[in-house]
Amino acid sequence: MMEQYGGTVGDQVHFTFRHIPPDAVNNLIARRSGETKLGEVLAKDWRDASCRYVLLGICEDIGPRANNGLGGARNGWDAFLPNFLNLQANRFITPGSVYLLGRIDQSDPDAELDQATMRTRVEELDELVLRTVLPIMQAGKVPIVIGGGHNNAYPLIQAASKVLGRAVDVINLDPHADCRPLEGRHSGNSFSYGIINGFIRKYAVFALHRARNSEAILQFMDDHNVYHTFYAEYMMDPLLFHKDLGAYVDAASTPLCVELDMDVIRHMPSSAFSPSGMVLEEARFYLRRILGSPRPVPYVHLPEAAPTTPSQGRIVGKALAFLVHDVISVRR
Repeated sequence: MMEQYGGTVGDQVHFTFRHIPPDAVNNLIARRSGETKLGEVLAKDWRDASCRYVLLGICEDIGPRANNGLGGARNGWDAFLPNFLNLQANRFITPGSVYLLGRIDQSDPDAELDQATMRTRVEELDELVLRTVLPIMQAGKVPIVIGGGHNNAYPLIQAASKVLGRAVDVINLDPHADCRPLEGRHSGNSFSYGIINGFIRKYAVFALHRARNSEAILQFMDDHNVYHTFYAEYMMDPLLFHKDLGAYVDAASTPLCVELDMDVIRHMPSSAFSPSGMVLEEARFYLRRILGSPRPVPYVHLPEAAPTTPSQGRIVGKALAFLVHDVISVRR
């Protein structure tokens, strides 16, 4: 039986966490003689000493929609999971290092809601995400959170701050700074909420698009000493991204919370699709460079992929599987 608990207002449950039973996982694995798939060597319990990473899916798109974005982010996890489970378990993977925790579902994803109601529900979701990941981080494991909107960065940052007992450093690869006003919670203001409420010590965002961040956001970043770079600079000098990222990561030894918005990848089916941006290999480099450094990583967050057709699901699923494999195979 699946354990369930939810985020509520009164007696209504709008978001529910549930474990994924072994039978459901087994049904997604395409077994082949002479091969071992990653889904066959998952940890049995996230508390096991060998377990380092804990996978959590978030199947919601109310955060992006509350920010006037596209729907579909609730589909990212389902696209990812079968692709990930069927990766090869070979010398690059430590058996039992990854545990599949479960998923958070939106109870009425197709409901027509006004903006104020959606933003109130994002606050409910914040509470549920916080409760779900907090014990994982307290045990010294690294949650890898897949799917949903970038609104879920805020409770992840809160959890990391609570566990470390201080404000945390956050790095983000994203065309948007997500520092919109504190106007009610949505996918566009996780980092401004984190900064103003004292959960973020230093925030850095790489590869911003100049045309997609308002003057108010740019001013907010200036006022709060947010380190930021622009994709236009990397378009003119592709190696500059590697230099900037390496210099920033190596300049300190404090824990670094890792955010990668799938919007940053060109032609990626996402909540804010763009035909211009970084390629998947640059996103993979970003993760491998950070995870390969000595800096502790409290969590890794890969939000905003939003496939709405089977072909888009294949793109998203394989891309997310590559990215997660990069995380779990760098530090062995």
